[in-house]
Order: sequence, then C-alpha cells, then structure tokens
Amino acid sequence: MRRSFLAVLLVLVLSSAAQAEAFKRVVLYQDRAFLTVERLAANRKLVVDAPPEMVRESLTVVPLQGGSIRSIGVEPKRIMSGRAAGIKADLDRNRTALEGKKRLKATAEREIELIFDVAGGREKEPPFSKTRLTEALSFIDAKVGGLNEKVVSLDREIEVLSLRVKDLEAELAEVSGRRGFEITIETDSERPVEVSYAVMNASWSPEYTVRADPAAGGLAIETKALMRQATGTDWEIGQLAVATGRPGFGIGAPELSPWEIGLSRAYRGEGALQKAALAAAPMAQAEDSSEGPEVRATAVSYIVGAARSVTLPGDGKPRTAVLQNRQVRAVLERVSAPKIDSAVFLRASAPWDSDLPLMPGSYTAFVEGEFTGRGFLKGAQPGEKISVDLGRDEGVTVERREKAFHERTLTGKDRTTYTGTMTVKNTRKTPARLTLKDQIPLSRDEAVRVDLVETSPKAVPDKDGILSWDLDLKPGAEAKVVLSFSVTGMPPL
Repeated sequence: MRRSFLAVLLVLVLSSAAQAEAFKRVVLYQDRAFLTVERLAANRKLVVDAPPEMVRESLTVVPLQGGSIRSIGVEPKRIMSGRAAGIKADLDRNRTALEGKKRLKATAEREIELIFDVAGGREKEPPFSKTRLTEALSFIDAKVGGLNEKVVSLDREIEVLSLRVKDLEAELAEVSGRRGFEITIETDSERPVEVSYAVMNASWSPEYTVRADPAAGGLAIETKALMRQATGTDWEIGQLAVATGRPGFGIGAPELSPWEIGLSRAYRGEGALQKAALAAAPMAQAEDSSEGPEVRATAVSYIVGAARSVTLPGDGKPRTAVLQNRQVRAVLERVSAPKIDSAVFLRASAPWDSDLPLMPGSYTAFVEGEFTGRGFLKGAQPGEKISVDLGRDEGVTVERREKAFHERTLTGKDRTTYTGTMTVKNTRKTPARLTLKDQIPLSRDEAVRVDLVETSPKAVPDKDGILSWDLDLKPGAEAKVVLSFSVTGMPPL
C-alpha cells in the first residue's frame, strides 16, 4: 500500500512539472500575450517547442552576450500539451481507484461465500445443533446483510469511476498530440538566446476597488489586473507585465473615401469606409527591467510591471495582481434624476493623477468601509477628470409629481402644459448638497414648439434640454423644485 501511495505521489509530481513551462518574461495584452524564453544553444543549435496558439509572424530571436543567428526554422509538430499530461495523471489516479474498488468488492463477495461454506449452506449437513444453528443464522443475517450493503455501495462507486475513466480517456484522446510548432535555431556559438513570440488565448482586464471617505473628501482607488490564459500549459513566469494595447485588433489606420449623397445610383462598390485589417501584427520585444512594478510609456501603449516569480495556470482560471494604489482628493456630491429614478446617488469626482491611464473596467465600491455595490469606470488619460458613482444615499429622498393641462389655441392647435414638482428632503443630521436634474423635450419639427414656462428656483436648460439645480440642504430640511413647460402643435405626450 505504501509503495502504491509513493507511486501515485511520484506521478503527481512529475505531471505537475510537465504541465509548467518556464518563461523569462511575459507581457499580457488585452487580447493576447508576448512570451520570452531564454535558452542555451547546444552544439550551436537550439530547439524550442511552441503551442498551437503561437502567432508565427511575431517570432523574434535575439542572441545574448554577442554572437549571431545563422538560421531560424518553424515547422508544424505534434506536441503533448501540459493539459494532456494533467489529464493523464488524473486518469491514472482514477484507474488506480477503480482497481482498488474492484478488489474490495471481490473481497466482500468472497467473505460472503466463506460464511455460507462454514455454515454448511452449500448442500452440506449442518455441523451445528438446532440451537447453535439458530444462533449461527442470526449472526449470518447480520454479517451478510452488512457485506451485501458494502457490495452494493462499491458497485455504485465502481460505476461512477468507470464513467470517469471513460470520459478522461476520451478527453485525453482529444488533446493528446495536438498541433504545435517546433522552432529550430542555428547559431555561431554556445551563448544564450532569447526567443519571443505572441500567443492567443491569453488576456488581462482591469479590476478596481474604490474606497471613499466622504467626511475627509478622500478617494482610494486600487487597480488590479485580472489575468488568464488557456493554452493548456501552466506558465512559470520570472517577470510578468501587463500592457494597454490590443495587437489583435490590427495596426492599419482607416482611410475615408468620397461620401456622395443625393439621388440613388447603381452600386459601384464606392463610398464605403475602409476598415483596418485584423491580421495579427508583429510585436516589438519588450525591454527587461530590474526595478519594481512601474509604468513605462511606449509610443503606442503603456507597459506596467505586475509581478515576479508567478505561476499563471493554463486552464483559463483568472489570477489577480495589484498594479497600484492611488489616494486622491475628491469632491463628493449627490445627484438625482427623479424622472428616471427617484433615488439619490453619491458621486466622487477627482483628477486622475497617475502615469498609467485609467482603463475602462468594473469596480467594487466601499463607502466608509461598507460595501455599496458594483459599477463600471469609464476610461481616462493621466490628468483628466474621473467620475465614480458610489451607490445610493438613503438619507436624502426625492419625490416627483407631474401634472398635465391640455387645451386648444386660438389657431386650433393642441397645447399641453406639463408641470413637475420635485420635493427633496434631507433626513440626515448633517448638511447635504444635491444636484437635481430634469429636462424639457427638444423639437426637431418646425410645426412643434416647446416653451419653458416656469422654473423655481431659476434654471436654464442646456443645448440638450437638461436643467440642473444645486441644492444645499440643512439637517432635516426640505426643498421644492418646480419645472413647467408647454408643447404646442402635437397631441399630449
């Protein structure tokens, strides 16, 4: 038994080692990854296996410590993936467990046979007196009953393990020997060589945690990288970085063709916008850095140090790394648009003072240490203003009531006057500032006229017809806002 355990342990160790591949550096983009390995040439030759996800046009080979590259060859090859090695290890474990259950079942069945043999249950004269035979039969009933239950339970376990073994055999057959690439490099020396290439099925996305302290006017934003790769092989990474670019989206700038309007003519294939090609683009080799996590701005993207000595699993499960923590002074305000939602929301505004742009991504919000919900941050460049919604403020309430009065003008046109009254109340024991928003419609028809009748307090609509009121509410105070407008030339809205 001890030998079997040691054998299984050895299989686990070897399989885990087989699933991992060491990389000197990995740069994760938002739609793929750029991998770099460093190897020593032997007999002036170096062979590197690459996964089928490799983008062939991205291959870069750089000799280190001098020397030169004589030739580079890339050929298709059948390779055993790390995922296949993991499935094989799982299959071996399940096969071992299945054989063990079968042996236990056979032992239990043999015990039942021996009990009946001893009791003379196979057409033999009973060796006991009637009294002893009655006692023996009671014992047999209890013992055999338990053994039968054990056999039934083992049958169920054997059935489950048998199905699991068949599933794993089918999965192993599917992924074993999948296509990959063999990179053959000939050099003029035995010096080390860096081999870099891009792969698909790898990406990262930003994830934020926002912590607000309204009393102090502070906002803490933690930026994390949610990273994943699904090549089937675990990556043991010496230096991991993330970048803001999307190489897979192409690099060609669009060009405009003449835009013709007027009477329709036969289609000639002209006047369409030219789209950028989506072919994979070669990627420049990233420079190494011995410093801690930092932001390096290139001419096309930002590269951020994420982690060192990290394992990124190849099964697509995400792993998170913290990129930076920013403390900013923020202006916190309350906003409400009761025409859409009567709730009042807390919002923070602040300049984004960071070398790294704020990329669009989801965030988790906490106010004074309490969880308030999930949101989505819009992107911002360094120095731009950001706006972060922090959740509903239950301490300030808004109620909106609307009335409509319909009439006909002297010229016989329909005219409807709409009056909206919004009642705001601060139930808190502290002052509250609220920006209240409403709107009037915009007419795109000369026959339809919109007139602003009344606003209280006074407010002027912007070009989009939006009106805003900034209200300062004392503890327990109540305020009313009135908006009235008329629409002439059409039936009631």
